Amino acid sequence: MTQKHCLLSFLGFHHRISLAQESPTDSLPPSPWKISGAANASFSNVGLSNWAGGGDDAISLGLLLDGKALRETEQSIWESYLNAAFGLARVGGNEALFKKTDDQLILGTRYGYKFSPRWSVTGGLEFRSQFAPGFSYALDANGREFEALRLSEFLSPGYFNVSTGLQYKDKYFNLNFSPAMGKFTIVLEDSLANAGAFGVAPGNNVRAELGANFNLVFEISPLENVSFKSVFNLFANYETLGRMDVNWETLLVFKVNKFITTSFGTQLIYDHDILIEQADGQFQQATQFKHVLNLNIGYKFAF
Repeated sequence: MTQKHCLLSFLGFHHRISLAQESPTDSLPPSPWKISGAANASFSNVGLSNWAGGGDDAISLGLLLDGKALRETEQSIWESYLNAAFGLARVGGNEALFKKTDDQLILGTRYGYKFSPRWSVTGGLEFRSQFAPGFSYALDANGREFEALRLSEFLSPGYFNVSTGLQYKDKYFNLNFSPAMGKFTIVLEDSLANAGAFGVAPGNNVRAELGANFNLVFEISPLENVSFKSVFNLFANYETLGRMDVNWETLLVFKVNKFITTSFGTQLIYDHDILIEQADGQFQQATQFKHVLNLNIGYKFAF
């Protein structure tokens, strides 16, 4: 066999081996799902010793996971999402208590059938709760704080929402209107259920409501390293249409580099069924508000 024939045989053999070693996934079409989100952790510590200016030691820790999976075709749109956040802080020495500063768990999915490029008929499920107990605090005879009253717990409350309606979606807005939404409030902690907390009848663990729901999501990235998201929700029980529950959340994120971001989030809640303890010890309806400013070490993902 000539050198030329030997070379051609070798190249042909090598080509067959290369084809055989290719991953079978190389020929598969790309996944129709687009997955994106961010995972962040924040930590701060202040330690003081013989500090003339006064103050207290402090430690805080925060964790955040925000992700979604989107599958969109010419006929349909299907989106699932997860938002989880948890934070703790201690102000004072080792004898001080760690207290929650953030606690949220949201899981949801929504499927829509398009009848125009931006409008669709949808159905959705959403679950909301928290990870850990929440307490009110008091001072004992020695002036030390203790957990005086349990205010909340995992699945106390928990919210399970089932909805159907219309959705409008474009580059910046995602609007959902559900004229028929079932809202189920769950309180499994007996001490809270017996007290009728979160709107359940005393001694019951579940409250069912039928009403109308309006949800507006606005997302924008005005700059390459800046993003803003606002979620505004209204729910009205058909039995008490004049009393709307409000939940409004915002999140502003500044990206410093690939792994470091600064975020500022707010949440406003007004729910007629939730009574808030006041300074005089009385419980009454009130507007709830929180804000969270974090320097995060984390990572954004998209695939």
